[in-house]
Amino acid sequence: MYLLKKHLILVLVMVTTTFHCQEKLMPIGFFSPTVAEDHTIYLYSEESLNVKTPGLEKAVDSITFIKKGYTIIVDKAPSWFAPIHNKIDYGIFFISVKKLGLDYVELIANEETGKTIYMLRQNGDFVSWEEFLLSIHSVEFISEKQKIFDNPMVKSAGRVYDQATFLKPIYVMGDWMQVTVLGSDFKATGTTGWIRWRKDNTLLIRYNLLS
Repeated sequence: MYLLKKHLILVLVMVTTTFHCQEKLMPIGFFSPTVAEDHTIYLYSEESLNVKTPGLEKAVDSITFIKKGYTIIVDKAPSWFAPIHNKIDYGIFFISVKKLGLDYVELIANEETGKTIYMLRQNGDFVSWEEFLLSIHSVEFISEKQKIFDNPMVKSAGRVYDQATFLKPIYVMGDWMQVTVLGSDFKATGTTGWIRWRKDNTLLIRYNLLS
């Protein structure tokens, strides 16, 4: 997957996330900013973008990067900047997207407070949930009651697996995802099926970015 090649360095670490969507809405996707030495990403507020003449927008803050050893890290960033996935030393840098525009993207800059900022869209890549899920290492159920089905379009009893079973996404179709069941060694067992990964803007899975 291009996302893994472009943004992720495979290391032996587990990065796991579960959205508590009963308290807040799922983002529409993620933004993966361009990370480069001596690169500056300017941040804008909604007020600073409300100018009559395009090109006169003024940044309210910025994020800069420097090279440390063999990796690029954040040099300076606002104290309140706390995106969903910020482990640049592992090659991971994703920010939740609240609103996608032609020129700018509104991002959730602080997952705890919900504070948002704007970035120029040209400063990175928008990553849909479908692309994101297909690029990660695996997913897990968050409830013992969840099941794997042979066909999402056919009503059936489904198969129950241990909640800690790792599943590798293969295809994503709406709220459903085809997966292959992984063994304890993270290798495919040959068993596949469909799970519901989202319902009513609520995430029904826990995902692992890396192995």
